Amino acid sequence: MYAEYFPIVSDLVHRLGLVALISMGYGSIIRGFSQPLTRGCMVGLLFGCSTILSMLDPVLVDAGIIIDARSILLALSAPFGGFIALAVATTLTIIARIIIGGNGVYAGVAGIMIICLISFIFRFAYQPKTYTWKHFLILGLTVPLYGLSIFILPFEQALPIFQRIALPMLTLSVTGIVLISLFLQRELMRFDQVKVLEVDAHTDPLTNLANRRLFDRVARRTFRKAASTGGELFSLVMIDIDSFKSINDHWGHSNGDLVLIEISTIIRSLVRKSDLVARYGGEEITILMPAAPSGEAMAMAEAIRRRVNETFFDLGRGQTHVTVSAGVATFGPHHQSITELIEEADVALYRAKRLGRNRIELATMAA
Repeated sequence: MYAEYFPIVSDLVHRLGLVALISMGYGSIIRGFSQPLTRGCMVGLLFGCSTILSMLDPVLVDAGIIIDARSILLALSAPFGGFIALAVATTLTIIARIIIGGNGVYAGVAGIMIICLISFIFRFAYQPKTYTWKHFLILGLTVPLYGLSIFILPFEQALPIFQRIALPMLTLSVTGIVLISLFLQRELMRFDQVKVLEVDAHTDPLTNLANRRLFDRVARRTFRKAASTGGELFSLVMIDIDSFKSINDHWGHSNGDLVLIEISTIIRSLVRKSDLVARYGGEEITILMPAAPSGEAMAMAEAIRRRVNETFFDLGRGQTHVTVSAGVATFGPHHQSITELIEEADVALYRAKRLGRNRIELATMAA
């Protein structure tokens, strides 16, 4: 009795290998596209195209009745691509099934909609970060419900077909979804690990600001763009904590670190989303402000100076008052390199120090 199941299982396993190969593109997509909308569309295209390829070489169960591995990636499109990916993949799959046609076209479309609903509910019920193999086992056991769509056909025709395909569908659904989901999760894990390494490489561990390496790279790129296009102005703000050595000497280095962390938090709260804030060295913090003329940069620096001046820092053994000084430099056509601009901001900063601290100075060569 069960011997007739094995040809179906064998054919589907063969096609499952193709689906697994296509799903390898998932890793490239999540690494290459950072915007959620674009990534979702691309994942949907990948999964949708894979279901189409699967349907182009199906297992023929009866005249016009086909089964294939489409249910596996279609079911996984929402968990690994979101609702946008599910919508794209479902649309492509339905269009392809209609074009293929046959007696089972209506049952096929109904089955696709059932899988879409199952995938939607799964994504809605579970957060992606919590997925385990048990979740995908549940998904694999649920997806074969789409086989009930065969009963759109006359019952006397549908029942023997359902009896023939139910066990192979369940077997392939469970094994396919669990195995491919493990592969996709491995790609996600690898991507997350790379992101963590990149963040660690470009982040100051104390303040969580960008480090000097990242600042230098972005500043050079910004300068080249402005210089080559004759482009929009951008500004640099160099901020230094006044008398920071005395804070460390009197309150201890650990409390000095707390002051630096809190000032970093203040600066982050005041800058624009487009600004890059970096710990440039020691107690010096630099802000790269794209599309900001000198007046806007001076206003930002003054807002930071005023907020710090109004803040009393609780250091456990008591409170202390801290001030900052800043130098501002703005890109102009006379600048030959980003180094010149940084040096101008630095000179302006130390002029602010000489003139009494707790003040802002504009570089004399700013355009």
